[in-house]
Amino acid sequence: MLVLIISFIGVGVTSDGTEVANEPEKAEATASKEKTKDDSEKATPEPAEKVEADKKAKADADAKKAADKLAAEKKSYLTEVKPKVDTMMSLYDKAWNELWKPTFEGLGTTVDVYTAYGNMKQLEQRYDSLYKTIGSIDGSGLSKENEEKFNEYKTNMKNAAMWRGEAAEKARKMFDEGNYSPSKFDKVKTDVSYADNEMMKAILSLTSLEMALGVDREE
Repeated sequence: MLVLIISFIGVGVTSDGTEVANEPEKAEATASKEKTKDDSEKATPEPAEKVEADKKAKADADAKKAADKLAAEKKSYLTEVKPKVDTMMSLYDKAWNELWKPTFEGLGTTVDVYTAYGNMKQLEQRYDSLYKTIGSIDGSGLSKENEEKFNEYKTNMKNAAMWRGEAAEKARKMFDEGNYSPSKFDKVKTDVSYADNEMMKAILSLTSLEMALGVDREE
């Protein structure tokens, strides 16, 4: 009888009469199987096709983001900056064609010293105004790299206007004093040459900027 009781206690039962003596071993075995399953799942690499597909999707998303950004930047340039740039370029040439060229081409025939003096004074004022206006054009809607290119353009364009203004001032003084010595003419021509060099650099900077933005002036 005692042996039976001990055996009964050793086995143990649940409330529904089932045996529980081996539950710890069963739980440990189950946990071991689960761990092995988890480790196996973690160790399984993703298929190469999925990795490549993910890479392509990311590359496509990055490319679209860059394209959208460039499109917005180009739009900002075309609507906010380019019209002002074109106006400044036009006024730069217009002043020269209307005042400088007719003065020196007609000097001594259709243009007297008084007219020449007045023309040079007007030319000084126009280029001084251009110098100030060019510097006020805002390029903040451009990317940092493209804004640097635009600032280079503005610097060169301002220098070109400044040197033409200097040439006009020297010519005005020359007409005022009646001193047409070769040295005076050389100084005037030197300023004109400086202006031409700065304008060439301005055009190069502007071309570089517009190429980066995909702006086609032939359109």
